[in-house]
Amino acid sequence: MKSVWNEQQQEIRDFYEQVALKRVRPSAASRDVTLTFDRQIWRDLGASGLFGLHMPEEFGGRGLGLREFAAALEGFARGCQDMGVLVSFVAQVGLVQAGLLSYGTEEQKQRWLPGLIRGELLGSFAITEQGCGSDVRAMKLAASQELDGFRINGQKWNITNAPQADVVMTFAHVEGAGDKSVTCFITGTDVPGLERSEPFELLGNRGTPIGAFNFNNVLLPESAVVGGVGGGLNVLYFAFLVERVLTGLVITGCMEPLMEDCLRYSQERLAFGRPIGENQYIQGQIVEMYCQIEVLRSVLLRAMDSMEQGVDCSSLASLVKMIATESLHEACINAIRIHGNSGYRRDKYFERLLRDSIGVFFAGGTIEIHRHVIWTNLVEGFRRGEQAREGLNLGVYQNQGTTAFSKPAEEAIA
Repeated sequence: MKSVWNEQQQEIRDFYEQVALKRVRPSAASRDVTLTFDRQIWRDLGASGLFGLHMPEEFGGRGLGLREFAAALEGFARGCQDMGVLVSFVAQVGLVQAGLLSYGTEEQKQRWLPGLIRGELLGSFAITEQGCGSDVRAMKLAASQELDGFRINGQKWNITNAPQADVVMTFAHVEGAGDKSVTCFITGTDVPGLERSEPFELLGNRGTPIGAFNFNNVLLPESAVVGGVGGGLNVLYFAFLVERVLTGLVITGCMEPLMEDCLRYSQERLAFGRPIGENQYIQGQIVEMYCQIEVLRSVLLRAMDSMEQGVDCSSLASLVKMIATESLHEACINAIRIHGNSGYRRDKYFERLLRDSIGVFFAGGTIEIHRHVIWTNLVEGFRRGEQAREGLNLGVYQNQGTTAFSKPAEEAIA
């Protein structure tokens, strides 16, 4: 994506690639084996400014634009090649921080955003339940309104960052609220009655802690409601839109060095006296990686244009997720095939990235769900014309990008 970045954005991209190479990649394989999430890395990323590059300065962010943040995230993903850290990152920045920035009260933003941006807090976005994934209206977590606030009971399951999260943004049905009952709440995880599970043992994304929250008569004040009672689906809709775009950027960053490694190997590896890159099937696999990266980038740029203009881009965001999901998985398989036995070894990152890519198939919605989202948007757009969808706060990324980038002190990320 170098060709689409201006000079400052390219500097940012290169800087955060080096941050990842120094702080994340060296220990990625061991964290995968030991199922470990490193809080020191999280704090170091906060010190580097990555969590708040595009966040307002009043909350401790850097005040840069969405494009600058996109350049940083792509460079970071390119350097670290660790989907565990990247999944945790997108869950916090693309879901929790985005939801807070767009729908949180001033008090909520002042309370939670600075700690999240500094990397002192780990955020979690709790939607999924056993038997309830993409069909969020079927969730069972219940909130009953009392004089002191809301009493919450139930479980959230398979939640990114849950076992170690300090902050959780969750969704529940408020009893007696009628059709619009889905409500968003934010709380610290140290409240009485809120329990967290140990990390689940998963095939991939093992560097991110994934587990369950149990709400046992958890009492939250009215000030914990984000977006108003019954406004949870708007928060959810917006946060998922951002999450899908950020996931596309992460996958673009991961795929580019994968393609480059395959291209390099195809010129160096000899078989029957000539480079294997002279075989058309090898050429085809590498060319397909390149094509998918460029297609994904094109859609990402259109989605970011819409976000910067405050325009609903949920169809483009779903398209990003569809392309990214399929492309990453296929690229990982082909990288192993091109490298042969050496690509099958655990000391290469290919097999780890392949395992991680499987989780992307259903994280944030399956491909089938994204096709349904696009179809629904097409039908609704046909019926309402140019009328905007009600209840969405889409303007938080407008009028950004005028601040100059200054690198943090080297000792903050060394």
